[in-house]
Amino acid sequence: MLCLALILLAALPARSSALPRLESDTGVATAGYYQLQWSVGTPEVAIEETSGNAPNTSIIYKGPDRATLRSGLADGQRSYRAGELDKNGSVIAWSEPVEVTVAHHPLNRALTFFAIGAVVFFATLLLIVGGARRYR
Repeated sequence: MLCLALILLAALPARSSALPRLESDTGVATAGYYQLQWSVGTPEVAIEETSGNAPNTSIIYKGPDRATLRSGLADGQRSYRAGELDKNGSVIAWSEPVEVTVAHHPLNRALTFFAIGAVVFFATLLLIVGGARRYR
């Protein structure tokens, strides 16, 4: 009887005991975007997001892809998990959570970069116009 049970267990499809793995390309996103990438043992995955201290979670992606780009988010803390989905679309296992903080550049820094760009643009324009007049 024990031999029959061992044979039946060996015939079952092997399932990796490893949890899904989720990573972010940054822990603090100051540029307004970041990428999440994951590896799972099933063809389909669900990505769950929790914002700040709110207990509400939402599924932001379901499908076969292995990465997504997040952008257009307000400042704040976000937590993500990747879940392996079975054939019925139910989550089998969740990854460890990954934390990402969105902290955009301050407005005064953005305006400084804009002002420097404007100075360079007008200086280049003056050089081109002055050079064109000189060689007419």
